[in-house]
Amino acid sequence: MRDEQVLASVLDSLGAVMELRRHQPAQARARTAMLAVLSRHGELRVVELAEHLQVDMSAVSRQLAHLEQDGLATRRPNPADGRSCLVSPTEAGLDLLARARLESTRRLACSTEAWDRADLRALAGLLDRLHRDLAHGFPPPAPPAVPAPPAVPAVTAPPAETAAPARP
Repeated sequence: MRDEQVLASVLDSLGAVMELRRHQPAQARARTAMLAVLSRHGELRVVELAEHLQVDMSAVSRQLAHLEQDGLATRRPNPADGRSCLVSPTEAGLDLLARARLESTRRLACSTEAWDRADLRALAGLLDRLHRDLAHGFPPPAPPAVPAPPAVPAVTAPPAETAAPARP
């Protein structure tokens, strides 16, 4: 199998692992994702939260309003910039995130209960390595290949003219 095929298979497998969270309704997944980013990165501006989640600011603002209403996150004015707000999870938000992670961990444990510990450790180590490598960012795309100039047909001398036979 070529490297590209192996990596495509890895992406498919990672997608399947992410399906573990599909047991939650879409609204709950959005909440969990937002709380996970805030838990991992700490207090963020709304625009930074949107960047981490790779979603539009309007979607983050709507979801954030729900989180605030439910007591799962708070906003406060940014002291460095009066135009923006800083967002952080509340204790209730962190508790909800911990319960969601526990449920996902249980589901993963059920799926891997026949695995031996060495395989689980190897998987954890390789995923951690992948995570670290991805954290360094992606290299810039290679410039497009410059096509070779079209081949110029070789110039050949025209055939020598032969004298026409003289007419009587």
